[in-house]
Amino acid sequence: MNQDQTFLSGLKGSAPIMTGYIPIAIAYGVIGIQEGIPPWVLLSMSILIYAGASQFMAINLFSMGISPIEMMFTIGVINLRHIVMGISFQNRFAFSFKDRILSSLGLTDETFATLSLRKDLAPAYMRGVMVGSYGSWIFGAVMGILFGHVLPPILSQGLAIAIYVLFITLLTASLKGRWKIVYIPLSSMMANLLLSTILPSGLSIVLSILIGAIIGSIQGGVDDE
Repeated sequence: MNQDQTFLSGLKGSAPIMTGYIPIAIAYGVIGIQEGIPPWVLLSMSILIYAGASQFMAINLFSMGISPIEMMFTIGVINLRHIVMGISFQNRFAFSFKDRILSSLGLTDETFATLSLRKDLAPAYMRGVMVGSYGSWIFGAVMGILFGHVLPPILSQGLAIAIYVLFITLLTASLKGRWKIVYIPLSSMMANLLLSTILPSGLSIVLSILIGAIIGSIQGGVDDE
């Protein structure tokens, strides 16, 4: 096997994601504890849901007293973007059925952005990246839960900004040498800015992703001609 496509090299390749996940997950655990959510609920969401934006949204909805049904619907809408990412990822790489299942469980915004940059992707490398990312998220959540009563609220709120920094870093990396397609994220950003004023945040995110993808596909077809 190619040395840069092993499981261990995948773990090493997840380092940029890990450095972003850990402070974000710590912030998640701290904020959740300070909002009075039981530790086992916070940890279970990290293990089973494994979606940072959705978990922060769940804490916010919990603090607002939203019913469980409304919470499930709202978080489900936010996570609809994973369908788009999953289809794109599975069509890009030819994996076995087992590896397709594993990749669907570990696919996040960050792992998608990191792995999609590779022209050739071995299943072992993919598993390394996803295991490293998943483990760091759970580790950070545990740290946040354990020290949630120690850190002041203003510090935990500052840590939450790290998720935006991580997204920007990954976006910049994916556009490196491909600045001609910068109109795609910009179109999604503008669409979300406009739609968020009239639609729920989860739905506006999903629609803005689709709008950016459609614009990119149309422009890509024009360029091919």
